[in-house]
Amino acid sequence: MKYRFSKIIWLISAFVLIGCTNLNRSCSSNWKITGFYTPDSNQFESIFNQSLKIHRHKKLRFNKEFINAVRTEGWGKTRFGWYLGYYGNMWHRNEAPLNSIGRPLTIGSAAVDSQVIQKGKRIQIPFVQRYINVSNFIADDVGSAVKNNHIDIYTGEGHEAKLLTYKITGYQNVCVL
Repeated sequence: MKYRFSKIIWLISAFVLIGCTNLNRSCSSNWKITGFYTPDSNQFESIFNQSLKIHRHKKLRFNKEFINAVRTEGWGKTRFGWYLGYYGNMWHRNEAPLNSIGRPLTIGSAAVDSQVIQKGKRIQIPFVQRYINVSNFIADDVGSAVKNNHIDIYTGEGHEAKLLTYKITGYQNVCVL
């Protein structure tokens, strides 16, 4: 009898715990999911047809297509091994691609509309797990095209990461934790 009673108490506790956990998350469907990546200049032709002045650095030449990709994606890996980013109407150099709070982008970073999802919130998007082995993300970035129920997921660096952006694009269920 004592064993059965403690088992029932344990089951009730588990259900209460699960219920409380679910109270702290808001799930809804029809979220626009897209991906962004870090272009690698080594995957573009070695035609350096655009000159850029880099903040606190010198003027350098890059492939124009690479520069266009960096403007779209936010950061790009240069042939020199460092990263080139565009923000504040200037080109910047850094040792890693950065999110909007100045930390390195990682798989699991997500750009959101901060009017809809607060920065720092955890987001769960089960659909993308099959493509990038992650279903939980941190809202730690923003994007000029990311508005309302739109989440832009960081997929990594280079051409393979670019291809992943196409695979994850669509409308999905999202839980904000």
